Amino acid sequence: MHGTRRQLVRGRIAAVAACAALAAAGCASSSGGSATVDPDATKAPPGLEQYYSQTLSWAGCGEDPAFSSGVSAVDTLVKLASLECAWLQVPMDYAKPGGETIQLAVARSVVPGSQGSVVVNPGGPGGSGVDFVSSFADGAGDKLTSSLDVVSFDPRGVGRSAPVDCLDTADLDAFLALDIDTTTPAGLARAQTVNRDFGAACLERTGPVLAYVDTVSAARDMDVLRAALREPTLTYVGISYGTKLGATYAQLFPERAGRMVLDGAVDPTIPAAEETVAQIGGFESAMRAYVTDCLAGASCPLSGSVDDAMGQIVDVVEQAQKSPLPTGSDRKVTGALAMTGIITPLYDSDMWFLLTTALSQAIDDGDGTMLLLLADNYAGRCDGFTCPFEDGYYSNLLQAHFAIGCVDDRLDIDPQVLAKEVMAAAPILGRLVTSDMIDSCADWPVPLVGPLDSYEAKGAPPIVVIGTTNDPATPYAWAQSLAKTLDSGVLVTFEGEGHAAYLRGTECVQTAVDDFVVDGKVPKDGLMC
Repeated sequence: MHGTRRQLVRGRIAAVAACAALAAAGCASSSGGSATVDPDATKAPPGLEQYYSQTLSWAGCGEDPAFSSGVSAVDTLVKLASLECAWLQVPMDYAKPGGETIQLAVARSVVPGSQGSVVVNPGGPGGSGVDFVSSFADGAGDKLTSSLDVVSFDPRGVGRSAPVDCLDTADLDAFLALDIDTTTPAGLARAQTVNRDFGAACLERTGPVLAYVDTVSAARDMDVLRAALREPTLTYVGISYGTKLGATYAQLFPERAGRMVLDGAVDPTIPAAEETVAQIGGFESAMRAYVTDCLAGASCPLSGSVDDAMGQIVDVVEQAQKSPLPTGSDRKVTGALAMTGIITPLYDSDMWFLLTTALSQAIDDGDGTMLLLLADNYAGRCDGFTCPFEDGYYSNLLQAHFAIGCVDDRLDIDPQVLAKEVMAAAPILGRLVTSDMIDSCADWPVPLVGPLDSYEAKGAPPIVVIGTTNDPATPYAWAQSLAKTLDSGVLVTFEGEGHAAYLRGTECVQTAVDDFVVDGKVPKDGLMC
């Protein structure tokens, strides 16, 4: 999934895939196949008893249109049809548990003779857990998926769970395609106005829940889910932003933390500005690796040295800023869309061939079709030209990404100082992002919740942290620092390219994770794969 939470003007270098009406309350009724209630598992903090004692009413996902409407692909519909879904009730504001409630969408893949449940999160923030269940089950190790039910949920503000909604399709298209040079006073003022208007639209269309989509509240939701699953402790695999969610849970509920795996780790103790610099540097490193690989092939549209070729990619974006590239549809590729289209394949080396195709089209033919397709894939958009479904956004991923990021954190550094630090870390890619270096959360219309004071999670059992040495979205150094921050952190390293490691099918990583999650065998701290 997407990397971390920090945005520039519009989340272009973002931390990395169905808005629907929420169903009426149904999560408190009995389920014929529910597990025996474990009194300890449902023990609740004062005032939250009604939430911790609820029983999930599981039914086929296809039986509830709120789970299937808005999905963008036939294979997603097929996968949902094989799952069970339910609704979990939680307080909108944990400080007022007797107040307004919201419903969270939950899905699971059931294993005959299951030993329990593993809760998974795909990252984002903004990634739909419901849509992720089948993908995780397909990519995870056989030992894990044959032993445990895979469970996930759409976090508050995401997908089907009280979704953040900011703009209609046309306005969101314009927002994500907008090029603004904030190095000029006029450009800076325009960018501030655009971001202020975006936040105001989010509040107007989403309502009061916009103030409660923070990670701390989502972690509290996970403990309610754990209780509803009748699990005494939380067995968990979080990817990318899901590692921040998991670390937050472990700090809040160390006595409830079970076998937890944090893959593609985010260290939530890192200041927002430092995180931004590291991530842009990570994408520059990934781009350099891609270019090296491309130049060694026969069909690479780039030429010269690695630095020359990197400059040619920058030229594509700068040309699109001046004159947007035509596509096979009535939409054109601006610099912002070109940047998103280039960044997207860098998450996974298996997608590099798509970037080669996109660059070939852009450089050789002046055609932005593939870049647009990649940018749309990142944004959760379906274009009638590129897919056989209704035109529009089938995911609120980017809108939720902004909302969660802005309530979690704000930049605490002068943009000009930040721009210099970015250029030092990423002298080539930095050329494309320092022209719009502004905190898009500065005028967010709801208060900052912020991070926890500590993420040591003292008292929690061993927590496995996985880092990939050339991860563009969550740099390896973050995994190293998170493993040290956690009082019981255990570091596992995957030497390779791309974002996160477990679902890549690497035997060493999968064996370490599966043995830990299923059998409780803790991998050796410092294991290299």
